[in-house]
Amino acid sequence: MRRALAGIRSILKFNRWLLFIALPITAIAAAYPVFYRAPADSSAAGEKIIEERKINYRELMAELQARAEKFPGEAAIVIKDIQTQQEIGINVARLFPSASLVKVPIMAAVYQAQEEGKLRLEDHIILKKKHKVRDCSRLYNMRPGRKVVIRDIIERMITESDNTATNMLVDALGFGYLNQKFIEFGLKQTDLRRGVMDLKWRKAGIENYTTAADMALLLEKIYNGELVSHAASAEMLEVLKRQKVNDRIPRLLPDGLVIAHKTGLLNDTVSDVGIVFTKEGDFIICVLTADIKSFLSAKKFIGSVAACAYDRCYRKPAATVKM
Repeated sequence: MRRALAGIRSILKFNRWLLFIALPITAIAAAYPVFYRAPADSSAAGEKIIEERKINYRELMAELQARAEKFPGEAAIVIKDIQTQQEIGINVARLFPSASLVKVPIMAAVYQAQEEGKLRLEDHIILKKKHKVRDCSRLYNMRPGRKVVIRDIIERMITESDNTATNMLVDALGFGYLNQKFIEFGLKQTDLRRGVMDLKWRKAGIENYTTAADMALLLEKIYNGELVSHAASAEMLEVLKRQKVNDRIPRLLPDGLVIAHKTGLLNDTVSDVGIVFTKEGDFIICVLTADIKSFLSAKKFIGSVAACAYDRCYRKPAATVKM
């Protein structure tokens, strides 16, 4: 009996020692600005695919790190292979102004509100003068008092990045509800403290923030049918596929690729986050930039990151011709 108790005590001491060692290592790994995460389980996909992609992703990580270091501004990058779960991260936890990226979790919160019976996507919201943001959107040019279907408002908010549409949805649900849903979705550093284009509050130092990690998590949940519900995720994915602003992630990619994504742009911030569907596998890509020199240089940088990931890991090798 004494020997048995002594053995148990020894095991407990050993486990505590392991925990003491493991926790700091985990914390360091989470905080490190650049990482490559290999697949945890090779049984989910062919070993040949995983081994090839391991090599490709390590090479891709080195190339993207070099690009990020040369970029004239701040940049965060996530590239994640959905099939193998291999992932590259650069500055994934760094806070960036979310700009219009926050419209993706707002869309999810509207679907959640429907799930909870707070509203229906076929309901109407009355356009008010306070909702309007001066731009070239169709909603801005409508007269106050016009009734607009919520489903149509979501479509405009995502595919056209319509800020008036965003304000209508934010007003309908409220900042408190939206921020609570962001937390429930698993977003750790994404919040909504002011209207998307409320520049008065932005000048006063009130900013909306997000991270590349949060955006990647949200997109993966949508892809897997895990955000709100399977049906809601499927609908949100189709809305993202109808994006009309295609001057960033799709910029240098081949025509015909299906890309579900959402852009963000505001003063010194340009971003794009999405899912690229290819014959060789689907991958998540999130590129956030800030403190940029010009909109064009940031858009080209995002396009180059997407093209680099596709060319190195997902472009099907050309067939060799035997002579």
